[in-house]
Amino acid sequence: MGMLGAILDAPPPRADPSPSHHAILSAAMLNARRSRLRVEADRQMLANRISRLQAEQTRALKRIEETHKKTQEILAMKARHQQSEFEKEAAKIGQEDAIEKHRQALLQMKEQQRVAIIAAKQSQNLSRAEQAREAKRANEENAIAIARARGAEYNAAAFRRNVVRQEQEAARERRQKEKELLLQHLQERSAAREEEEMRRAQEYAEEVRRMREEERRLIESLHQSREEQRQVFQHIEATINESRPSSIEPLVHMGGKATPIRRQRATASGGLTPVGAAGRPR
Repeated sequence: MGMLGAILDAPPPRADPSPSHHAILSAAMLNARRSRLRVEADRQMLANRISRLQAEQTRALKRIEETHKKTQEILAMKARHQQSEFEKEAAKIGQEDAIEKHRQALLQMKEQQRVAIIAAKQSQNLSRAEQAREAKRANEENAIAIARARGAEYNAAAFRRNVVRQEQEAARERRQKEKELLLQHLQERSAAREEEEMRRAQEYAEEVRRMREEERRLIESLHQSREEQRQVFQHIEATINESRPSSIEPLVHMGGKATPIRRQRATASGGLTPVGAAGRPR
């Protein structure tokens, strides 16, 4: 019971302060305390019963001794009375007859005394045997109660160990689950980030491809425009050369000075450009 008291008085193991955990520990402690109280009550009851049996044994022995003493006194008184009667009778009938009767009476008295002593011894032996059986029965019941108490203590300790082990296992599983959930969340975030990066890379690649296509298309359009402009310039220049009457350029008077009239050509936009600038597209 000292070990059970130490276990019950020990501080409870640290665990998650959840209501279910507190209820389990409270129920376990309450059951252990009730078991200890039942065992204490059974042990006290057995101790009281053993004390009563011992007291009854003592009283029975005293009664047997008193009975034996009273028997001896009664037999002695009876013997004295018979002796007195025998003496009176011997005096009346004669010495020899009285002596014979007295001897027979003494023998009978001794036989009765022997029978009484044997009966008293048998009664005492029976009483002792009964007391021994009662004591043995009480010891067996006490041993059974002690075994039950130890079994209850062991069961309570095993229950507490199982509770602690289950709580530790639950904590490990909860940490493992949290770790797995965190890892899964990180993997999902990483996968989403990679998918986003791939989508952006694809968008960038598509944008680059589109811009390169647009650049190629613009360059081809620019080359085509330049080619068309060059052909137009060549056609205009050929037309001007065919319509010119002579190789002498006419002179115009501008501000009192003679200035040759430069040949003009039409641009693709409808304007005029000096002929000397032909062949140099803008």
